[in-house]
Amino acid sequence: VALDIGTSSSGYAISSYDSYKRDPLQISTFSWKSRTDGFQHFKTLSAVLLNPSGELHSIGYDAEYHYINSLQEEERQQWFYFQNFKMMLYNHQISRDLILHDVKGKPQKALKIFAFIIQGLREDFTTRLAEQITLGEGAVDEDIHWVITVPAIWDEKAKQFMREAARQAGILNDRLSIALEPEAAALYCRFLPVEKLKGSSQDEEISQLKTFSPGAQYLIVDLGGGTVDITAHEILPNGALKEIVAASGGNWGSLVINDEFINLIEDLTETDIMKFIKENHPDDFLTFMSVFENKKRVFSKDDDRVILHVPQSIRDIMCERLGKSVEDHIEEIDRAQEVKFQRDKMYIYNEAFTKLLSGTIEKIVLHVTAVIESNKLKVDSIVLVGGFAECDLLKSTFRTSFPDTRILVPEDPVLAVLKGAVLCGRNPQILQTRVCRYTYGICTTVDFDEKYYTPDKKIHIGGNTLARDIFNIHIKANETVHIGQKGTPKKYYLNRDDQDQLDLEIYASTKTKPKYTTEDGVFYLGILVIKIPQMAAVCNKSRYFSVSFLLDGTEMEVEAVDSATNETTGVKFDFIG
Repeated sequence: VALDIGTSSSGYAISSYDSYKRDPLQISTFSWKSRTDGFQHFKTLSAVLLNPSGELHSIGYDAEYHYINSLQEEERQQWFYFQNFKMMLYNHQISRDLILHDVKGKPQKALKIFAFIIQGLREDFTTRLAEQITLGEGAVDEDIHWVITVPAIWDEKAKQFMREAARQAGILNDRLSIALEPEAAALYCRFLPVEKLKGSSQDEEISQLKTFSPGAQYLIVDLGGGTVDITAHEILPNGALKEIVAASGGNWGSLVINDEFINLIEDLTETDIMKFIKENHPDDFLTFMSVFENKKRVFSKDDDRVILHVPQSIRDIMCERLGKSVEDHIEEIDRAQEVKFQRDKMYIYNEAFTKLLSGTIEKIVLHVTAVIESNKLKVDSIVLVGGFAECDLLKSTFRTSFPDTRILVPEDPVLAVLKGAVLCGRNPQILQTRVCRYTYGICTTVDFDEKYYTPDKKIHIGGNTLARDIFNIHIKANETVHIGQKGTPKKYYLNRDDQDQLDLEIYASTKTKPKYTTEDGVFYLGILVIKIPQMAAVCNKSRYFSVSFLLDGTEMEVEAVDSATNETTGVKFDFIG
């Protein structure tokens, strides 16, 4: 069972063993009905509703509907409604105590909210399984392996945070694996028949087939709501994948366009008017933004205009703030060529709507261009996946910007990551090499050498002159690492005879050769704890542990060998406190 917790939408997909053996692409997904817009969707909303006691009431479209339609305004002051919260794990100081604020600014712990949405999806799966799917005597926890997707540009802190959220939601740690979103999408596209990939032109089938032939290089651009993830792969002779460039991307997801839309409304009317509407009429604000969310995905560059329904409360607030009708105000400020308000409708004309989208699309295209040119890649194809890949303007911009490269989009781009995550669970070794995004190392002390270390790093311990804050490198950024391959072991000595554990601080950096853990571009990840078996005949002062880093799948692991026994001992990461 794969769970995709997206910024704007979430869902799950399942694959039974028998179905997979018959056809790897026989993957079950489910539609979710929104009672707000009346439509069926491939995923549900990334939303969580808690009652006044802080207990889970509902998730997804059910949460949205109950919050908007079943609660009075005074009740909403007591309830907690969270939406689009995934981006809190991007470029934030992640910990167990990280706080999220709901649509009215009320706080709850982020870990709790993520656990609740995982719990809600898990419970929905269990219910549907009992109602619709026959799996022999019925599935139990031991029969299920779970996969949770995360952006490739997330660090180890965010991955451990999601693991802990899953544990709190009732998923056992040894029954869970993490899949990187663009890698999952790549695997899905590898399994797709040729006719399921829509190319930029009517290419011959044999030409499209070469996209995933041995030696072919291609880019996967995962266009999510919060982030855009870009990875580059090469097909190996055995059909496995080789990552040829470290994953990259940024916060250019489609939700950025929502901010552009809010800016447009406020530019046309009054600064902070949408903030006022969100705080005082959150139901209508959410409805209005939901309509825009759907329109931006289906917008075509050939559309004359986009029509949005405007809730009455929003029109009333605009008129009250402006002191006149919105229609008259638009005429007065000479913006009628961009937008038009008429009764309960807002019309945004092609040029103005294109402008809302084009800034974000241009940033994505520029980054893809930089990835290709700076790494001198010879990609045969660029594969677009994710909800924003449905946008016609985005696809046409890619085709214009990369005229000699096939632009391919699976027929269900919004489900590519979700279905691919199922395949990752079935094929955990499909990616054989990965390019590290960061340099990883451990903070240590070494003998002080005035020719090499600055005076401020000099310390004196037990009659020894040492240099502190040294970044002892284990894995370098942009280094190609074979999955499961251990790095070079490095020794870390104990300090006392009564020492029962060794705590090592782990750091990461975008630099290839950082010298100190205190320099710019270096950030603290967490603690590596090594438990020390007590041995009466062993002097701890000469005892050390040989520590090796390895990438096993999508997560970093560490092995520690005790010099006293030459045996591997238990280690524990703590990245989130």
